[in-house]
Amino acid sequence: MPTSTARLFATATVVVAGLALAGCTGGEDDVAPPTTPAPTSAPTTSTPDAWAGTFDDVVSAAEVGEYVWQSWGTFGDPGGVAPFRNENRTVEPGVYDVTLRCAGPQTVTASLWTATGTAIGDPVPFSCGAVTALPVEVADRGLRIDLDSDREPGAFLIQVKRVGD
Repeated sequence: MPTSTARLFATATVVVAGLALAGCTGGEDDVAPPTTPAPTSAPTTSTPDAWAGTFDDVVSAAEVGEYVWQSWGTFGDPGGVAPFRNENRTVEPGVYDVTLRCAGPQTVTASLWTATGTAIGDPVPFSCGAVTALPVEVADRGLRIDLDSDREPGAFLIQVKRVGD
């Protein structure tokens, strides 16, 4: 190999080695901090609400237009049971049959109110497993129905039908 070519390879090797070392050296600012794994949340296993869908078949069997209002569901997921409040501001003044059903707790208490917050009668405890029909006169537009299972899990169904329809 001619001397100039050997010198060129030697110089190139020194330059490449110098560049490689330059990437590996530096001050403390150039050192990456140690990495810590990101915290991961443990997958939560939620217990499905055993009462979900309890009255779906009853609601779907109702004739279209039979009720001015139907409301159904559960008192909450396990660990999150709470009273239920439902309001319908389209209910016109008049006389209605309010049918209540529940499953799960022994009894549930229903409170009926006008949309303006005036109680319609006293709270009514009713037995689960039975159908309870309450005649209700609504003086002002709107009706609110509160159901309290006293923190017992379960399901409910409210059906409101205008008397004479």
